[in-house]
Amino acid sequence: MLGRYESLARATGMCSSVVARQVHGTRVVVAELPSKGGARVIGEADGMVTEAKGLLLVVTAADCVPVFMVDVEGRGIGMLHAGWRGSAGGILEAGLLLLERALGIDPSRLVIYLGPAICRSCYEVGVEVQRAFGRDATRPACLDLRSELARQARGAGVASSRVLRSDWCTRCGPVPLHSHRAQGEQAGRMAAFLGLANAPAG
Repeated sequence: MLGRYESLARATGMCSSVVARQVHGTRVVVAELPSKGGARVIGEADGMVTEAKGLLLVVTAADCVPVFMVDVEGRGIGMLHAGWRGSAGGILEAGLLLLERALGIDPSRLVIYLGPAICRSCYEVGVEVQRAFGRDATRPACLDLRSELARQARGAGVASSRVLRSDWCTRCGPVPLHSHRAQGEQAGRMAAFLGLANAPAG
């Protein structure tokens, strides 16, 4: 599997790539450029931030939301894997806080893109999930994870004009995508990735 991530790094002009063991949590870590290049796994986490040039951050998803975070001045980036547990538990806030504390990047300087994920119409959830988002629920209802994350981003200080989202649904979208809801345990995973390019030579 790491060989695929090494190939992905080369194909995108990066020195190396990094991926975490995703656990549907809220842990976000700072990723550093490995001395030997290639690809590596950095332990259990569902988000990474970095200021390292040439390092590709990779998350995988099949209905969960891949969250891309980019400083408008190019000083740092972040990638998050946001399922319902992470979204309700505050993974977006954790990522924003780490960007600010570790890299000095204020949320107001970020552009956030919410990638392809399951849409509201395809994502019926039970009472437990709704209550995790603060709803007074008594029966199943549909949930829009990207709208929840967009609201959280705006509340944390990201400008509304800089919170962007894909309209593609992983279950009913215009092109075939991996979807746990549609394909069950046999579903594959999509890779979402982001990196800061190396400065041009000379």
